[in-house]
Amino acid sequence: MERETCLEVQEGRSKGGTSERRSKPSTFPGLARVFHASLSSASYTLTGSQPSNSPIWIRAQPDSGLLKDIAPGDFTLYTNVFSVGEQKELLNAALERLDEIRGVSRTIKKRRKEVMGVPTAASVEPNNPLNQFRPDDCYEFDEGHYDGVIHRYRESHVSAWPESAEELLAKARALMPGRPSLSAVQTHALHLASDGEILPHVDNVEASGKTILGMSLGASRVLRLQPKENGNPEDCVDILLESGSVYVQTESVRYNLVHGLPLEWQFRDRPLTPGQRMSIMIRDLYSTPISS
Repeated sequence: MERETCLEVQEGRSKGGTSERRSKPSTFPGLARVFHASLSSASYTLTGSQPSNSPIWIRAQPDSGLLKDIAPGDFTLYTNVFSVGEQKELLNAALERLDEIRGVSRTIKKRRKEVMGVPTAASVEPNNPLNQFRPDDCYEFDEGHYDGVIHRYRESHVSAWPESAEELLAKARALMPGRPSLSAVQTHALHLASDGEILPHVDNVEASGKTILGMSLGASRVLRLQPKENGNPEDCVDILLESGSVYVQTESVRYNLVHGLPLEWQFRDRPLTPGQRMSIMIRDLYSTPISS
């Protein structure tokens, strides 16, 4: 039986430096909305019931046990966290930092000059963040990660960001449990090619702490959560990661489920526009357990 939950919806309108805010109930289970001026953001968790338009699609059957030991609040998706302008700011900063850290070969520099001004996808509107990317062949993507999990990607830890990007990263970091300081986290950028993918995995439990935050920029992709052990491929949760969204996974979701980004361009019955994607990941630092 579907259970209806009443959650608070907060709406705010900004005018002349002042803010008016009122609350009203929402009958959407597992959904809370917060409206910031002209930009609306909604948060979704892994509750068993989701509205039909939810970006979280629980494909597993209720009796599958997939979410049995999962705390719903251990995964939260925040949509529309960043405006289009903020997305472009972050994306440009990440692309530039990856070039600076990894270097750009003479061949790639030449290719970039040849296609200067040509967007990744000519069909997308000019204001789309996808237009911040150059064509795929203007980047030197690695074919495979050292552990075989990621294919067609560029990646690096990034410790220094432009000041404007730092402010936006702080905005995202505030969504993490405990709101960790800059010195308590590590940040890296992961650039996926249009044909890039991430196979199901659990992030190294000794490489970072218990919380992972991911900012999505560029093409929409599906994040798939599955059980650690092999089972029915339909026994999963699909989560639509649109540009400007942020997800936070911690504790039970971090350790008890595998996650990946399959090379698929559809969510529910909705086709997705293929393209490159940039993830900016923030992880809290790993703390060595104190032995008794």
